[in-house]
Amino acid sequence: MTSEENGIMRDAFYYLRDHNDPPALGTDACADFFLNAAKDMGTLVSVTWKNHPLAQNLILAIYEYLDVKCKAKAGGAS
Repeated sequence: MTSEENGIMRDAFYYLRDHNDPPALGTDACADFFLNAAKDMGTLVSVTWKNHPLAQNLILAIYEYLDVKCKAKAGGAS
């Protein structure tokens, strides 16, 4: 693994750690949570990693996974 790939993986880990507890879908806090998560994702992908394909795909996958967790908390299908 290159040092760049290692850094992307590290930042993806921290991104998930920092956004790991989304509120349930339909709550007032849900929209704020996802706006902040999207802002952080954009900064990581475009500013920190200059749209590196691994960063784009990995961070987006985590963001989509957060949606699954949000729906599960609301009692939706995962």
